[in-house]
Amino acid sequence: DGDAAPRATVDRVAQAFVEACVLTEGELTPAIDWAVNAGYLPVDTLAVDVRPLLGGQAGTVLAMPDVAASVLLAVTADRGCTVWAERLPGPALRSAFQQAVDQLVRRGARVQPMLDRTVERAGAWRQHLQQRYRRAGGTHDYAIGAVTTLTPAPAQQALHLSPVRLENDPGGPAVSR
Repeated sequence: DGDAAPRATVDRVAQAFVEACVLTEGELTPAIDWAVNAGYLPVDTLAVDVRPLLGGQAGTVLAMPDVAASVLLAVTADRGCTVWAERLPGPALRSAFQQAVDQLVRRGARVQPMLDRTVERAGAWRQHLQQRYRRAGGTHDYAIGAVTTLTPAPAQQALHLSPVRLENDPGGPAVSR
């Protein structure tokens, strides 16, 4: 089955996002510790193709080991956390992302839809899904999302977490209403 390797990678990418980004709530040190313990390798953050993943923030980028396609984990000091995957099928990753979120909900997390739209970027149609997430017993809200292509052709895909902030406090901690 030619889909076995991509499917395994898609599942690994979704699971890595949950473990490195969601369960650590984007906190730099725990996310990096998880990645290093999982065998991820540091990537030069000054590399031209890596810098955009940090969005101008201080942070660290690590590469997933043992995958055919490049998979990067970028964690920033402001609790932004992104898993960037090259050459993966968008619909499969979106499905794996949604299954991972459903598991979090079954464990008591609260998830509410924020955005679900289709946009054209760089010549490809992408589905942008964003949800508001709060862990069971948590007091802070996070935006978790997936930007995936609409076709199964291998392409760049991204999963992202960031704190939800009040409009009048752009630099403060994530605050929920």
